[in-house]
Amino acid sequence: PQGRLQSQDLGKHLHGVDDLLQIHALVEADIAAQAERVRAVSVAAQRFAVPGEGYRPCEPAAVRERVATLELRYRELAELAGQRRARLEESRRLWKFFWDTGEEEAWMREQERLLSSEDVGRDLTSSLRLLSQHDAFRGELSGRAGPLEQALARGRGLAAEGRLGAAEVAERVRETEGRWRALAELAAERERRLREAAGFFQFQAEAADAEAWLEDALRLASSPELGHDEYSTRSLARQHREVQEEVRSHRPAIDALHEQARALPPAFADGPDVAGRLPELERRYRELAARAERRRQDLQDALSLYTTRSEADACGLWVGEKEQWLHAMRVPDKLEDLEVVQQRFETLEQEMNNLASRVAAVNRIADQLLATDRRNQESIRATREQLNARWERFRALADQKKEALTSALNIQNYHLECDETTAWMREKTKVIESTQGLGNDLAGVVALQRKLSGVERDLEAIQGKVRDLRAEAEKLAAEHPEQEPAILTRLSAIETVWDELCRSLRRREESLGEASKLQGFLRDLAAFQAWLSRTQTAVASEDVPATLVEAERLLSQHESIRKEIAHYGDDYRSTRAVGREVTQGQTDAQHVFLHQRLEALDTGWEELGRMWENRHHLLSQAFAFQLFLRDSKQVEGVLSTQEYALSHTEMPGTLPGAEASVKKHEDFMATMEANGERVQGLVATGRKLVAEGSLHADKVQETVDSVESRHRRNRDTAQELLGRLRDNWELQRFLQDGQELTLWINEKMLTAQDVSYEEARNLHTKWQKHQAFAAELAANKGWLEKMEKEGQQLASAKPELGTVVTEKLAALRGLWDELESTTRTKARRLFDANRAELCAQSCAALR
Repeated sequence: PQGRLQSQDLGKHLHGVDDLLQIHALVEADIAAQAERVRAVSVAAQRFAVPGEGYRPCEPAAVRERVATLELRYRELAELAGQRRARLEESRRLWKFFWDTGEEEAWMREQERLLSSEDVGRDLTSSLRLLSQHDAFRGELSGRAGPLEQALARGRGLAAEGRLGAAEVAERVRETEGRWRALAELAAERERRLREAAGFFQFQAEAADAEAWLEDALRLASSPELGHDEYSTRSLARQHREVQEEVRSHRPAIDALHEQARALPPAFADGPDVAGRLPELERRYRELAARAERRRQDLQDALSLYTTRSEADACGLWVGEKEQWLHAMRVPDKLEDLEVVQQRFETLEQEMNNLASRVAAVNRIADQLLATDRRNQESIRATREQLNARWERFRALADQKKEALTSALNIQNYHLECDETTAWMREKTKVIESTQGLGNDLAGVVALQRKLSGVERDLEAIQGKVRDLRAEAEKLAAEHPEQEPAILTRLSAIETVWDELCRSLRRREESLGEASKLQGFLRDLAAFQAWLSRTQTAVASEDVPATLVEAERLLSQHESIRKEIAHYGDDYRSTRAVGREVTQGQTDAQHVFLHQRLEALDTGWEELGRMWENRHHLLSQAFAFQLFLRDSKQVEGVLSTQEYALSHTEMPGTLPGAEASVKKHEDFMATMEANGERVQGLVATGRKLVAEGSLHADKVQETVDSVESRHRRNRDTAQELLGRLRDNWELQRFLQDGQELTLWINEKMLTAQDVSYEEARNLHTKWQKHQAFAAELAANKGWLEKMEKEGQQLASAKPELGTVVTEKLAALRGLWDELESTTRTKARRLFDANRAELCAQSCAALR
């Protein structure tokens, strides 16, 4: 054993070192087993090493010397075993580094060969598949970065120690780092070429789809079918509108192809598949748009043609029916029959007005068709001319019949008005003659004034009526010469009666003498009192406006009454002055009664001013109240909208939704603040109305209190809801982070549960990968700790969220503990499998 322990063979590779370590382990086990035998020999030699009686095979000193020599040789052997294990372990570290970097370099050489491939796919599917494979390689590259860095760190440590192979280790570290950087650059270049190719193939696929769609759309837009009647043409026009809408909706797709082409590298963009394809696509799209527009115009022209024909036929049918009625109509002689026929003519005129608009529409459409449709111009022109000619003939016939009817009706109305006016004038003549016994005293003058004032008003109307009859008689005599004698005879009779009425009135006025001044005063007094009574009645109205419009109207009317009162002020003062002159020094009963009327007039005038002021105050308050009601309805509508929005706001279950809800609610609160000024303005207006003693003060105060309460409640509710939405935002952010950690743990759990170590191949490599996996878990444990810290802070700050946060943290901790347990179990089993494999190899080497 001593010679073996002093051997300088430390292995030529990792497996050789592992074999030597296994053999050395057997030697150490053998040495350990010999320790018991050495102790037994030492114990057995003690009875021969002590001087005394008994059997002595040799001198005790010789025995002690031999035992000491044995123990010394055993200790030297144990020290040699320890020194050899240390050299073997150091050799294993060296060869383990070369083994690990060799494997990584072999993997990098293989990947360099794959990354140097010029294959970027033949179409979009293959290109996307290669890009997906490259993404997987990127993941593997990231996964290998950690173990490689650990191996390089061990190599740097070996080089720093300056022992056997330090120079080779340092060189290998530099080579591996350089190859790794080159591999990363090669991967980036490969990814760039793959993405460029994918973009090119994507462009080709979308361009092919656009070309296929253009082909189908051109076929539809080039169809010669225009329909055979109005219904079929309208259906085709509706279908074509859908085609045009589809054409417009594809414009962004064509523009997107241009954007994709500009984003392609020059190697692809300058090729015929791109540079020559886009102009052709653009040309065909413009051709499609032009054809679609031409077909739209053709369909519109065809539809207009069919519409023109159908409208012309309908108009012709109506004209034919009405022509038959006009030809069969005879002008009656009686006034009652004439009025019946006139009513039918009024109905006919309304129908003609409606038909005139239809005929104008047909002409307008026909003009448009003549300007655009070159194929059916003769038919269009014939239809239009035929309809217009028939319509003009019908209008001429209707005008002729109407003129005859109007003439007959005017003559009959003239005779009727002559009879009525004659009877009216004779009645007024009798009224004038009946006043012969009046006018001898004040009472008679008053009664006479009342009657004659009424007669004079009627005479003005009669004079206008006579004047109108004279003009009507001249007109009718000119239009109907055959009836001129009868018309003029009736007019002469009317004028004779009118002259007689005027002479009777003049004779009666001349007979009054000095009483005319008194009569004029009494007439003015009666007129002013009548106006005063009407105005007081209007001002004394107790109507309270129920709407804002009505309040504005009543207030405007009341202001016009004030202007009218000011206008009548001069009449009041004039009448009052004449009254004092008439009643001065008179003591008879009639003048005393007149004096009382003048006093009542003064009282009524003053009362009118007070009544106007009271009514003005009432209407002003009512107007202010209606304004308040209008504003309160608007504000209450805003408050109701706010209440509905606040009561129907839900807590989103996603982070983007929670963030959007917070921003939306902040905007909502900003709007609430803006509306708060309207609320404050309404409250101020209401309190002013209450302070002024408005008739509706109770209702105003109730509305003010309600609006203030609702606004305050909405503001508090909105603030509380904002807090809950922000809490939910924080909770969703925490849950999102927890979900990401859960997905990461589940992904790593699949790796930890991999049982491929049961196979005997590459156990050492799998052990190394598992060590890197365990290191990755340790590095990411801070993620869980950070989540737990944030969760505890959130639960402490927001106790209402404590249950959800605690449950999530407990689930995460459970998953993490399960992952760590699974990882440790896999590590132990990999170690056991690797040790069993090493033992089997050692046994095989011993055999």
